[in-house]
Amino acid sequence: MQKGFFVALEGGEGTGKTTLCALLKQRFESEGIAVVATREPGGIKSAETIRNNILEFDLDLKSELFLYLAARREHLIHKILPALEQGKLVISDRFYLSTLAYQSYAGGLDINLVRTFNNFVCDVLPDLNIFIDLNPEIGLNRKVDDINKIDLLGLNFHQKVYQGYKQLTNNKIDNIKSIDGTLSLEEIEEQIYQLIKKSLSF
Repeated sequence: MQKGFFVALEGGEGTGKTTLCALLKQRFESEGIAVVATREPGGIKSAETIRNNILEFDLDLKSELFLYLAARREHLIHKILPALEQGKLVISDRFYLSTLAYQSYAGGLDINLVRTFNNFVCDVLPDLNIFIDLNPEIGLNRKVDDINKIDLLGLNFHQKVYQGYKQLTNNKIDNIKSIDGTLSLEEIEEQIYQLIKKSLSF
């Protein structure tokens, strides 16, 4: 790789993003590609602390938005950008599309304003966004461990998140590729691997 490449895995709860990040990291590293697998919000100590506050407290939606953005800025500056500058493949479990889907489409905040704030904190955006398309009724039923306050917001909220992602995939401005989330984990991993491999041209 002559330069770094940035991929974000997106989707609702229970779509397997965390597991897929680990599987893809292992697979690409076996081929000699340096990989950083990370997550949002989080990825580094300062952003993980912000994540804990978001998940622990009942926050005003606007306050929550700015905490997500602060965590993203820290994550980007201290982990993602250095990795990209070193020519590494970065695979993140969520990035800015999650904010649009959760805080705008489901939460009701103005999407253009949220885009503006996000662009303010982001010096780079993912080269490729991959949306794992899975109905939230299925995804929420898959989650049996690590349940947090987001999971408990109810099916109606998560349906709005899902519809938000679907609208984002149709707007053609965010470079989103969709993967059928009802496939087996192995099939999803293979399809994502092929998408990234094609983008890397090797």
